[in-house]
Amino acid sequence: MPLLVALLCSCCLIVVGCSSTRSLSSNAASYVKGALDEAEGLLGTDYCARGTTPDCFDCSGFTTWCFAKAGIQLPRTSSDQYTVGKAIQRTALEPGDLVFFRTTGSGISHVGIAVDRQRFIHASTSSGVMISSFDDSYWRPRYVGARRIGE
Repeated sequence: MPLLVALLCSCCLIVVGCSSTRSLSSNAASYVKGALDEAEGLLGTDYCARGTTPDCFDCSGFTTWCFAKAGIQLPRTSSDQYTVGKAIQRTALEPGDLVFFRTTGSGISHVGIAVDRQRFIHASTSSGVMISSFDDSYWRPRYVGARRIGE
């Protein structure tokens, strides 16, 4: 009987754990929800070079703004943001992880915020703040890595 109860509890936990693509691990910092809520509230905001406010954002201005609203200070540029936090494998992405891309040159040139393991939110030069897929034909080959802030 105890084995049956343990098995049923395990199955329930698995089902509950799989019910949301935006679920957070138990060790995720509380800032994540605030940063993601802020980011999603800015969907559709225009892009502009060196933009740091909801009037218009560049990619790192967007991430800096969202994390600041959640109480976390980030460096201003995407390449500097790539130096903070803990390196994370793509297969271990959690909502709120910073994700980095090489769109020009040889260094980091773009940053966004993971929504889940399939999507990220970012300030795109072509469409402003939007959600994109990691598997998009443009983004997939340009992905460089991810960093977890606050651990």
